[in-house]
Amino acid sequence: MSKKNSFGKLIAYAKLMRPQNGIMMFIAVLVGVLFSESRSMTVYQASLAFLTAFFLSGSSMAINDYFDRHVDAVNSPSRPIPSGRVSPKDAIVFSIILGALGLVAAAFTSHICLAFATLAYASAILYNSSVKMSGLPGNMLVSFNVVAPFIYGSLMSDGTVGAKVLIFALLAFLANTGREVIKGISDVKGDALRGVRSVARSMGEKRAAILGAGLYISAVCLSPLPYVLGYVSFLYIPAVLVCDAGFIYSSVSIVKSPSKENAIKVKNYSLLWMFIALLSFIIGGFP
Repeated sequence: MSKKNSFGKLIAYAKLMRPQNGIMMFIAVLVGVLFSESRSMTVYQASLAFLTAFFLSGSSMAINDYFDRHVDAVNSPSRPIPSGRVSPKDAIVFSIILGALGLVAAAFTSHICLAFATLAYASAILYNSSVKMSGLPGNMLVSFNVVAPFIYGSLMSDGTVGAKVLIFALLAFLANTGREVIKGISDVKGDALRGVRSVARSMGEKRAAILGAGLYISAVCLSPLPYVLGYVSFLYIPAVLVCDAGFIYSSVSIVKSPSKENAIKVKNYSLLWMFIALLSFIIGGFP
């Protein structure tokens, strides 16, 4: 195999695991530690947490692409598997290797971290293999996996999960579920091939847009809670206002135009708003 082909293969595997998602998961773990009671984390624990988040996220993304390969052939034909750059079999092997590495890192952290990481990883596999077909319940299971790093960080620090972390997990859960519902608008054609009962397919694009926007607005309405309860400093306010403004704008946009093209834009922008929300948690969490 030539160097050019080897490099292309490496890029394909990188796209399969979506490393940016793993990095965001690790940041969420740090937020979980920040809002734990003891805020205790060594460099060794941080390194293991990064490996756990990075590898388990990558494994979940790879297995997702394996089960979605027929849908992606319609919705995203340039992705590694439908484009032929990675075979379905190789994607499975790659996912297993990443998953094993992530769980080993969790095992070296603590027994409770291993137990929770295994639960979150199993739920990700369950979603990709079957629950995704159910529509809204599948959207909610995805959101559980998105908030799992917050809980993992708290478990790593305290061995338990406090009210602070649960509130931030709730905000992230609502926002991400809204994004998943809206994402279904852009995937209607491909979802029909696999029989996914998304809100957009079962209730129509307009109702999916309203539900997704409603979940966004619910997160916006609850966003002052961390400050009101004294969990964050005033520094939280400016950043979260930017995030809230973004979600309000996206909500209005998708309700006005619940088209596939606009749904793609809204779901992509939502990742930015969620990243800003993470930053607001971090900034506001310091005394």
